[in-house]
Amino acid sequence: MKFNPTDKSDSIIADIDFLLFGDGSTFNSDYSLEDRTRNVNIALDEVVAELFKADPNFMWDDTTNPDFPIATLDLTVYQDHYTIPDESLVIHRMRVKDKNGNFVTLEPVMRRELTDSELASYGVPSKYYKIDNALFPVPIPDYGATGGVELEFQRGANHFTTSDTDKKPGFNPQFHQYLSISAALRYALANGMKEKATFLMNEKERIRQKIEEHYSRRSQDEKPKLKLKRQSVKMYGL
Repeated sequence: MKFNPTDKSDSIIADIDFLLFGDGSTFNSDYSLEDRTRNVNIALDEVVAELFKADPNFMWDDTTNPDFPIATLDLTVYQDHYTIPDESLVIHRMRVKDKNGNFVTLEPVMRRELTDSELASYGVPSKYYKIDNALFPVPIPDYGATGGVELEFQRGANHFTTSDTDKKPGFNPQFHQYLSISAALRYALANGMKEKATFLMNEKERIRQKIEEHYSRRSQDEKPKLKLKRQSVKMYGL
């Protein structure tokens, strides 16, 4: 569904009216567009959390994004840290060019795992650690390279604004109703509509389960990974 198009048959905002007031053809001003937009965005963040949980191997990204979640920065000589992109939620990989111009994937470590000499060293980075919103390559690069830092990350959804019309949520269309149901539920709870709230809570949970089921099957091309548990030889008769 689109956010708030002229065609009410394909509208998240109109579906909110239908769910609450039984008529999606006329906008009910008792529930302002500002409140609806905020509540739809809250629901959108909930969906993103469900998508992340459903399959940690499938890197979901909002389909309304014009690019891929990979950022490239210049590698600057003697610069000890690089700021994480504002839109990133999780950093999956950091690559840095070596002195020959070839990208090398850095090993993520905890700062407390590094020795004093490692933290003070200069050269070609082989590791990195995170503090707050910055990544620190180790050793600190003693050379520079244009586009020498590559960050692969995961980002959230693109929120709606009150002026959006034909914009769509960036996930599977068959689950877009989760947004209108959630926004309608918040209004029902705030206005003492108990029976309506119960119905909407049940519908929301039903669709949430469908989202989880669908996205948990997105990486069927990957083979299951088996891990054998080690046992001591004392457990066996010799």
